[in-house]
Amino acid sequence: MGERTRRGERTAPPRTGRGRTRDPSVTPRALAAARAEYGVAGWTAFTLDGVARRAGVGKAALYRRWPTKEHLLAEALQGHARPRTPSDTGGLRGDARALAVALLDHFLAPSGSVTLRVAVDASTGRESFVSHHKRLVRDHHDAVSVLVRRAVERGELAAGTDPRPFGAALYGSVLMHAMAMGPRQREHAREHVEEHALPLADFVLASLTGGPPRPDAQPSGRSQR
Repeated sequence: MGERTRRGERTAPPRTGRGRTRDPSVTPRALAAARAEYGVAGWTAFTLDGVARRAGVGKAALYRRWPTKEHLLAEALQGHARPRTPSDTGGLRGDARALAVALLDHFLAPSGSVTLRVAVDASTGRESFVSHHKRLVRDHHDAVSVLVRRAVERGELAAGTDPRPFGAALYGSVLMHAMAMGPRQREHAREHVEEHALPLADFVLASLTGGPPRPDAQPSGRSQR
């Protein structure tokens, strides 16, 4: 039957040179290790040796899949986790709080370090990082735009409200709060995200609405999970 397989037979896993079977788990392990290594080391200290150690594979296995470290990291960043867009809580305050919780969760996790590294490396003008950074910024802007649009539709904000100042203030306050923490504080914050994130959302929201936030049906970001 040539390359076709009979019904009920398993397709043989791909083989490398000299008849060796390629381990299908290497690629996802290497991509995860590449993101972790980049989040810790940044681009200037990013090496295939470091990725191989984290992934528990030989460097030759990486070269069989990616010709350079640039190719490896580019594919790894495609799978980089970004903050989720919160669901509709029914009110502007609940939406803002849910977004703040999601953002702080992100920046306290290893994926948050990757986001920051991309922003720093994009500032050097390296095109591969610039494109990834643009994607991250677009995702963040879209999340805030959805939040503001829903508030306008509910009558909580005036038509034509610009989401950019609010988004910059919320993202900036959450990011600076995360960066100001020491290791023990970060550990506590990861267990009590709402305690840290909700006051930030309320403070930023007051600047948008011109007064203290109004309570709504869903004051908690975590309650949406």
